[in-house]
Amino acid sequence: MLTRGQKVYFGMARLGPSLMLDMLDLASALFYFSIQSLPAIFTGSAIALSYLSIMVSELTFGNLSDRMKTRWGRRKPFIMVGAPLMALSFLLVFTPHLFLAEGNVLGLFFYATFTMSLFKVFYGMTMTPFQSWMPELTEPEERPAVSSWQNVANFVGFVIGTFGTSLLAIEAVGWGLPSEILYLILGFVVIQLLGFTPSLLGLHAEGKFIPQPSIKKDLGVALRDKDFVGWLVAQGLLSVGIAMIIRTAFPYINDYLTFGVTEFLIFGVELLSVVFVFFIIYQFTIRRKGKRFTLQASMMLAVISLPFTLVITTSSAAFILLAFAGAGVAGYYLFPYIVYADFAHKNEILTGEGRAGFYTSFPSIPLNGMNAFSAFLWGVIFGLPEVVPVPGGGDPVSQGYLIWGPIAALFILLSVLVLFKVDIDPDFEGLQKGSPSAEERIDL
Repeated sequence: MLTRGQKVYFGMARLGPSLMLDMLDLASALFYFSIQSLPAIFTGSAIALSYLSIMVSELTFGNLSDRMKTRWGRRKPFIMVGAPLMALSFLLVFTPHLFLAEGNVLGLFFYATFTMSLFKVFYGMTMTPFQSWMPELTEPEERPAVSSWQNVANFVGFVIGTFGTSLLAIEAVGWGLPSEILYLILGFVVIQLLGFTPSLLGLHAEGKFIPQPSIKKDLGVALRDKDFVGWLVAQGLLSVGIAMIIRTAFPYINDYLTFGVTEFLIFGVELLSVVFVFFIIYQFTIRRKGKRFTLQASMMLAVISLPFTLVITTSSAAFILLAFAGAGVAGYYLFPYIVYADFAHKNEILTGEGRAGFYTSFPSIPLNGMNAFSAFLWGVIFGLPEVVPVPGGGDPVSQGYLIWGPIAALFILLSVLVLFKVDIDPDFEGLQKGSPSAEERIDL
């Protein structure tokens, strides 16, 4: 059991990584496609390859941290090494002008691919072992409280990442990086490094140790749980649509709707307010209706609103559309920590073995595979002919600015339908009463 202070600093350690990842997700297409003029297919491909990198990283380091023994424990060494390297690679993503000449399109593509992939490798090296700690440090009744602090960290990170991306859209013009953005990024680095310190110094419990590596056995045990498999499918489909929203929001309002400074600020405040309010609403409905109902309801808000990108031409209509889409994004961000910790705990009850690292890392294969597909699809969509007139006047833009909404809505709707067949609200009390004996577990 964790003290209240330990719950707070363990959960809030996600602040630095969250704001970095959120800004990267929000700003990567904006920075490379809209500002640095890297063609859409190159931008989408670079982002897609970075997702393949994090897929390998999370699987590798999650499983290594399940099995490695050191004087500092299993999880801590990965965090201590990975955190500073993640911070450095984040800085590199936004500073191609320090290494490349303007106009080197192929060089910019390789640079974007390398630096974003490097960041995500070190993100997986750090955060997969860190998140694998949660089921080992906590009991099921503690996890909503710990997850709430993680969501506070994620929300604050989303706030900072959103305003950082807004500042990038307002200040950055052409080649190079304004000093204000550089100082902001350096501030992110400090926050990230300081955030892990209390957990590294103050937390020590690590749960069960699996003496012999057997990913094949882990995989076989996990895939016999049809709800776990169903969740992987649902989350994979959902991630395609949500990633499309996150990746497109700023290019959409910057390039197509041509927001000014005031409208950018209004959008930032609106998005953050919507996410905050719906976080509260969803936590209430989780207690009353369960996680599945709440997630499906949040996703339908996005499904209903996104097709209107086909006809929206004004900033006021866009504010309404993006508010509903933001409500859907809030639901997506709220659930994964609790769901995967619950699956890990359920498996521990049924098998008597600790696989927190596996349950944190293995989903990265289908999830990041689908994210990579989403990024490549984004590149194809926004690489379509530039024949759509900009409502405020100016050069025509890609047809992708109209059709991205219905495409994202389709994948989210498919996820909602899959969730009807998936139980993500396990009855731990019932599982404990019916858990198999040690002799029965041997055959699982």
